[in-house]
Amino acid sequence: MEKKCSMSRFAVGIVLTAALSATYACQQDKPASSEMRSLTSLNSAVAAENTTAAAMTGQELYTANCAVCHSMRPPAKTAPPVVGLASRFRTVYGNKSDAVDAMVSFMKNPDAGKSALGPQAIKRFGLMPAMAMSDGDLEKVSGWLWDQYDPDFDTGGGGNCR
Repeated sequence: MEKKCSMSRFAVGIVLTAALSATYACQQDKPASSEMRSLTSLNSAVAAENTTAAAMTGQELYTANCAVCHSMRPPAKTAPPVVGLASRFRTVYGNKSDAVDAMVSFMKNPDAGKSALGPQAIKRFGLMPAMAMSDGDLEKVSGWLWDQYDPDFDTGGGGNCR
């Protein structure tokens, strides 16, 4: 009798395994509910991150994305200081709208031909990497940079930008 029971359990195990395998194979084209929950959570996290980035000020964007290379004032880190850039963009463009457009274009696709800085700055610092930020965020941080202009800061022959 004991041998019949173990054979029956064995047969039931095989049938259950086959049924589960068939069910699993049929559902491969459909995401499992746990996968859907994970995707929904991921989409929510991305949406929250985008909302957070959209709510960031120009200064917060600078701190999060630019401050690692650009100090506010000299001495320079690995890129020109913000006050020097603000002064240079004021000199070259004269108005905020044109300067912001130029900064956004440059940050999206840095190119020596689009640089408002002189060849010495490019030689010293090189070209920055393209920024993976939305146009809106690039506009915010560029507008903020423009506003950092300090009329007492001299980028000319005095060498204060070093």
